[in-house]
Amino acid sequence: MEITFDPEQAIGKLNELTKVQLPRASYMALNKSLFQTREDFKQTSQSIFSQTVPFTRNSVLYDRPKQVGNELQARVYLRDSATKGNAPADYLRPQITGGPVFPTRFQRRLRARGFLGGSQGNYMRPVAKLSKGEYTKALWGISAMEDLRLSGKYGKSNYRTAGSYVFVPFNLHQLAVSGISPELKQRAALVRGLNNGKIPAAGIYKVNRTSLAQRFVMLDDVPKVKRKFDFQAYAEDTVESVFSRELVKNILR
Repeated sequence: MEITFDPEQAIGKLNELTKVQLPRASYMALNKSLFQTREDFKQTSQSIFSQTVPFTRNSVLYDRPKQVGNELQARVYLRDSATKGNAPADYLRPQITGGPVFPTRFQRRLRARGFLGGSQGNYMRPVAKLSKGEYTKALWGISAMEDLRLSGKYGKSNYRTAGSYVFVPFNLHQLAVSGISPELKQRAALVRGLNNGKIPAAGIYKVNRTSLAQRFVMLDDVPKVKRKFDFQAYAEDTVESVFSRELVKNILR
């Protein structure tokens, strides 16, 4: 993104003093425009994205302007790192560019452990808004974290959530009667016993004493979203409009 601005066109012919002031005025104007882009996004994001959290609303960052040769350069961008969870630049990308939804750590873990097929195969969607803790419990409950448990990192051979959730794949009945896995046959018997003799739809279920409670439904394909926010255009429009206004204000002080 490049901003070209002619101060003489806005305020008339520059005198020698104003020419000396121009570099400092430009720096202050650009810095202000970057700051305003970040602040405006906090409000804009709430009207564009659903259920935004403070981490998302505060995801626009910027590098302060610096002189590079004859140019004053700066950068405004979406936060591309996170100490925990996923970076906004990653999970907002599908809504900025359009395409498959962002694969969260939950989805990546399921795919890595073979619960979801292929690199762009099935998808596990929650049936309602769930706590972060339930995602973790479900992974442990269906033994999707076995590699971590067996590594000895957690120090226990068993854990409280073991068996507290059950994964029902597509065609569980056919897989069970095929005899390819005794475990699948046992799993089919378990879910039938807790679901009126029927195998439920594919997904992940919480195992209660006498019933199953579905927590995730398994989809055939990864959902796709339409592009709904042009971040580059938003940033360009905001920076250009604020920069022009602030530069004139700084020069005329």
